[in-house]
Amino acid sequence: MYSLCMKKILVAEDDRNLSRSMDTWLTLEGFQVVTVYNGEEALNKLLLQKYDLLITDIAMPRLNGQELIEQIRKVNPKLPIMVVSGKLNEDLVEALHQLGVNYIIPKPIKPSEFRNFISELFPDEQFS
Repeated sequence: MYSLCMKKILVAEDDRNLSRSMDTWLTLEGFQVVTVYNGEEALNKLLLQKYDLLITDIAMPRLNGQELIEQIRKVNPKLPIMVVSGKLNEDLVEALHQLGVNYIIPKPIKPSEFRNFISELFPDEQFS
Protein backbone atom coordinates (compact mmCIF):
# COMPACT_ATOMS: atom_id res chain seq x y z
CA MET A 1 0.00 0.00 0.00
CA TYR A 2 1.74 3.13 -1.21
CA SER A 3 0.49 6.58 -0.39
CA LEU A 4 1.41 9.90 -1.95
CA CYS A 5 2.90 11.00 1.36
CA MET A 6 5.16 7.97 1.76
CA LYS A 7 7.34 8.32 4.84
CA LYS A 8 11.06 8.37 4.21
CA ILE A 9 13.35 6.52 6.63
CA LEU A 10 17.15 6.57 6.80
CA VAL A 11 18.71 3.42 8.25
CA ALA A 12 22.35 3.78 9.42
CA GLU A 13 23.57 0.29 10.36
CA ASP A 14 26.95 -1.28 9.59
CA ASP A 15 25.64 -4.85 10.09
CA ARG A 16 24.55 -5.53 6.51
CA ASN A 17 22.29 -8.47 7.41
CA LEU A 18 20.39 -6.43 9.98
CA SER A 19 20.18 -3.36 7.74
CA ARG A 20 18.88 -5.55 4.89
CA SER A 21 16.24 -7.04 7.20
CA MET A 22 15.06 -3.62 8.40
CA ASP A 23 15.10 -2.25 4.84
CA THR A 24 13.04 -5.20 3.55
CA TRP A 25 10.43 -5.03 6.29
CA LEU A 26 10.05 -1.23 6.13
CA THR A 27 9.84 -1.29 2.32
CA LEU A 28 7.17 -4.01 2.44
CA GLU A 29 5.24 -1.82 4.90
CA GLY A 30 5.23 1.00 2.33
CA PHE A 31 8.06 3.19 3.59
CA GLN A 32 10.72 4.67 1.35
CA VAL A 33 14.02 3.43 2.84
CA VAL A 34 17.57 4.62 2.30
CA THR A 35 20.30 2.49 3.89
CA VAL A 36 23.86 3.58 4.70
CA TYR A 37 26.63 1.72 6.50
CA ASN A 38 28.41 4.42 8.54
CA GLY A 39 27.65 7.61 10.42
CA GLU A 40 29.42 9.91 7.99
CA GLU A 41 27.26 8.72 5.07
CA ALA A 42 24.17 9.11 7.24
CA LEU A 43 25.07 12.69 8.19
CA ASN A 44 25.63 13.60 4.53
CA LYS A 45 22.22 12.16 3.56
CA LEU A 46 20.47 13.93 6.44
CA LEU A 47 22.01 17.25 5.48
CA LEU A 48 20.93 16.90 1.83
CA GLN A 49 17.40 15.49 2.15
CA LYS A 50 14.43 15.49 4.49
CA TYR A 51 13.67 12.24 6.32
CA ASP A 52 10.76 11.35 8.59
CA LEU A 53 12.85 9.03 10.78
CA LEU A 54 16.48 8.11 11.43
CA ILE A 55 17.19 4.58 12.63
CA THR A 56 20.82 4.33 13.73
CA ASP A 57 23.23 1.94 15.38
CA ILE A 58 25.70 3.36 17.92
CA ALA A 59 28.86 1.39 17.06
CA MET A 60 29.60 2.37 13.44
CA PRO A 61 32.69 3.38 11.50
CA ARG A 62 33.66 6.93 10.50
CA LEU A 63 31.16 8.61 12.88
CA ASN A 64 29.44 6.67 15.62
CA GLY A 65 25.71 6.90 16.22
CA GLN A 66 25.99 9.22 19.20
CA GLU A 67 28.23 11.63 17.25
CA LEU A 68 25.79 11.44 14.33
CA ILE A 69 22.86 12.32 16.59
CA GLU A 70 24.81 15.20 18.19
CA GLN A 71 25.59 16.61 14.73
CA ILE A 72 22.08 16.22 13.33
CA ARG A 73 20.44 17.75 16.42
CA LYS A 74 22.27 21.01 15.62
CA VAL A 75 20.41 21.32 12.32
CA ASN A 76 17.27 19.24 12.90
CA PRO A 77 16.27 19.15 16.57
CA LYS A 78 12.85 17.59 15.86
CA LEU A 79 13.81 14.62 13.65
CA PRO A 80 12.45 11.40 15.20
CA ILE A 81 15.36 9.08 16.01
CA MET A 82 15.39 5.39 16.87
CA VAL A 83 18.62 3.86 18.20
CA VAL A 84 19.19 0.13 17.69
CA SER A 85 22.28 -1.03 19.59
CA GLY A 86 23.94 -3.93 21.29
CA LYS A 87 26.16 -1.54 23.27
CA LEU A 88 23.55 0.02 25.56
CA ASN A 89 24.35 0.95 29.14
CA GLU A 90 22.82 3.35 31.66
CA ASP A 91 25.11 6.27 30.79
CA LEU A 92 24.56 5.90 27.06
CA VAL A 93 20.79 5.64 27.44
CA GLU A 94 20.83 8.81 29.58
CA ALA A 95 22.97 10.63 26.99
CA LEU A 96 20.61 9.55 24.20
CA HIS A 97 17.60 10.81 26.14
CA GLN A 98 19.40 14.14 26.62
CA LEU A 99 19.80 14.29 22.83
CA GLY A 100 16.07 13.76 22.38
CA VAL A 101 16.19 10.21 21.07
CA ASN A 102 12.62 8.94 20.83
CA TYR A 103 13.13 5.17 20.87
CA ILE A 104 15.97 2.90 21.99
CA ILE A 105 15.91 -0.79 21.08
CA PRO A 106 18.52 -3.28 22.31
CA LYS A 107 19.99 -5.84 19.92
CA PRO A 108 19.08 -8.49 19.07
CA ILE A 109 15.93 -6.79 17.81
CA LYS A 110 12.59 -8.37 18.58
CA PRO A 111 10.52 -7.83 15.39
CA SER A 112 7.33 -7.20 17.38
CA GLU A 113 9.04 -4.50 19.48
CA PHE A 114 10.49 -2.86 16.36
CA ARG A 115 7.08 -2.93 14.70
CA ASN A 116 5.41 -1.41 17.79
CA PHE A 117 7.85 1.50 17.83
CA ILE A 118 7.33 2.17 14.13
CA SER A 119 3.55 2.09 14.51
CA GLU A 120 3.79 4.50 17.49
CA LEU A 121 5.87 6.89 15.39
CA PHE A 122 3.56 6.70 12.39
CA PRO A 123 0.08 5.97 13.79
CA ASP A 124 -1.64 6.93 10.52
CA GLU A 125 0.20 4.28 8.50
CA GLN A 126 -1.49 0.95 7.80
CA PHE A 127 0.63 -2.10 8.60
CA SER A 128 -0.08 -5.44 7.02
